[in-house]
Amino acid sequence: MKYFILGMLTTLFLFGVLFVYLSKWGAKPRHDATSPQPLYEDWLVQSEQMAADPERGSVDEKAWIQKVERAFSPFTPESAQQYFPLAYAEKFYFRDAFHVFTERDEMVAYMVSSAEMSPGVTFDFSPVARRGIDFYLPWVMVLPSKSGGEPQRSVGLSHLRFNAEGQVIFHQDYWDSADVLVPKVPVANGLIELVRRRF
Repeated sequence: MKYFILGMLTTLFLFGVLFVYLSKWGAKPRHDATSPQPLYEDWLVQSEQMAADPERGSVDEKAWIQKVERAFSPFTPESAQQYFPLAYAEKFYFRDAFHVFTERDEMVAYMVSSAEMSPGVTFDFSPVARRGIDFYLPWVMVLPSKSGGEPQRSVGLSHLRFNAEGQVIFHQDYWDSADVLVPKVPVANGLIELVRRRF
């Protein structure tokens, strides 16, 4: 009986420590994918001065979009290494659901690493929409199933601006990463569902 009580107290203590740790760790979000942060605001203004406005339907417009699409699909380490430096300017703003980059070399290394960890991922692109210098490129990320079942699909949109050389100088993704990540962690999925039901 003594050992049972000691075990229960130890378990409660460990759960308490874990709760405090996770509360402190989770108090500040790991990433901020869509809020208008100062760096985002700065680059929104800065890229407006640098952005090109090609004629709609022109050869240049099509070629610029195709460079971006080629960089992402097929999403392999080799393609990432080859095509991202062609599609993106050396200095630019890039933000997806996990990271912010303003240096091309850092972003390319991240994309190569991501492709290595995500074999078989592809992106299906829809026709781009435009408003002046702003390009809005819809896409569906397709993740193959490891069990051989139906692939997982997740919808996203990229807001792009290009310089006169046809390279991306501004890239803001709008994508809910929880679509992909949460199902892989059932405990997290349950906690999120409990929170969701409060609203």
